Amino acid sequence: MVKNTDMSNKIKLYTAEDEHKEAAFIINEVEQLVGGFHNLTVGNKHTDSHYGFSDIAVLFRTRAVGSVLLSSFKKSGIPVRFGDAASFLADYPFHLVTDVIKWYLDAGDLIALDSVLTNGFKMSKNEKQVFLASHAEKKRFAALFGGQDLTKLGAENTVKFIFQKFIPDETLDDMGLIRKETLFNMAKEYGAALEQFLQQLLLDAYTDAGRLKTDAVHLLTFHASKGLEFPVVFIAGAEEGITPLQRKDVNIEEERRLFYVALTRAKDRLFITNARQRKGFREEEAKSLSGFVKEIPASLTETIQNKQSKPEQMRLF
Repeated sequence: MVKNTDMSNKIKLYTAEDEHKEAAFIINEVEQLVGGFHNLTVGNKHTDSHYGFSDIAVLFRTRAVGSVLLSSFKKSGIPVRFGDAASFLADYPFHLVTDVIKWYLDAGDLIALDSVLTNGFKMSKNEKQVFLASHAEKKRFAALFGGQDLTKLGAENTVKFIFQKFIPDETLDDMGLIRKETLFNMAKEYGAALEQFLQQLLLDAYTDAGRLKTDAVHLLTFHASKGLEFPVVFIAGAEEGITPLQRKDVNIEEERRLFYVALTRAKDRLFITNARQRKGFREEEAKSLSGFVKEIPASLTETIQNKQSKPEQMRLF
């Protein structure tokens, strides 16, 4: 299954007691790889054999594994970008960003209009009918948004305006706040070019880490990592029931192929981690190492001995 690559380093294997200690191990390794405080002022390129945050990706098969990692990284202060294979613009409330812009640019876009009235302004069916009957097509946007000229605002300020209007920070979890930040970073690239920004959003699965230029560790599902490469890759949650998934409809060969995709994202260094126990839907569950990991020739791997977690670790921020 696994062929040797150009990596001069052996694949590092690490088994943690649980998912939280697994995350702590990965975070500690990331801190060492970027050189701690030393690397904060030198950008995201290699310096003195160290790496930048954006050189590092943490890959996982399921969103449940990714959520624990995301929470731990946020607590550590290490900058992260979270991505999955599906564009989050399809999800409420983020679709309001594109819907508002689409309606502004095309007053006749009835689908965008209905979404803004229903999901943004929370209008009932009767309220929508009254509103539509009371305002001509080209006057409706101004009636609701006070004549706000989104073209003059530009892409970045338009996104900020929409979030302030419909998506306050207190309604977002950690993942939602990261998605908001991702949108802001994208909007900055387009200045006043609002229509081009919208086209890019609609065409691009911008959760793809390859587009994110900011210096942050990439947290990605196996699916989202396709076509990308990183100098350093961690594969987390390498356990039976996670990779491969344990469901009746699972194709084991497809699961094996996905795992191989994750393995081959690494250019220089590859770490594979697993936990002896992990919280399931209701309680802690005992876990065993993925059979896919056992298929890797022993000559290509090196096991890292379990270390006791320090009560206080130096954090970057």
